[in-house]
Amino acid sequence: MQQKFYIRLFVSFIAVILLPLIAYSTWAEVLPSDGLRAQAQVQSVLPDQRQWRENPTVAGVQSAIALGDPSHSELYVLFGKMAVGVTFPAHTHPDDRITTVLSGVMYYGIGEQFDQANIQPYPAGSVVYTPADTPHFMWSKEGETLMQEVGIGPTDLRGSIPNVKKH
Repeated sequence: MQQKFYIRLFVSFIAVILLPLIAYSTWAEVLPSDGLRAQAQVQSVLPDQRQWRENPTVAGVQSAIALGDPSHSELYVLFGKMAVGVTFPAHTHPDDRITTVLSGVMYYGIGEQFDQANIQPYPAGSVVYTPADTPHFMWSKEGETLMQEVGIGPTDLRGSIPNVKKH
């Protein structure tokens, strides 16, 4: 009986004391060192500092890079603006994206081509997660729409973008 007690005590010791220490030492190897943390800098972009660029293939669409470099393997934040009535044709991205609607209503659909029957309205404050390589399209039906997109690059725009259509 006393032997079982000591075995339980030993197992409890391992579970309570040693396992957390082993887990911590394993995680400590993966976490950034204090030196890496010291190199990180707080970054910010105010609304009037955004440098808007016209989309070269879809009239009425502008974008601005807020943080990061979408062409590199790093976190990036983009802003997108669509004028009233503009559709952004079906396309994909090689990375996962999180889109937050900041103002207006983003009409968003999944599919290989624009289809009004397969579109959902997302008002300001909505968040949409789009997995990598998911064909999707957008429409700014009721007014200008402002969105923020976050991903980890490198990213790209894939798919044929025909001339913009107003619906």
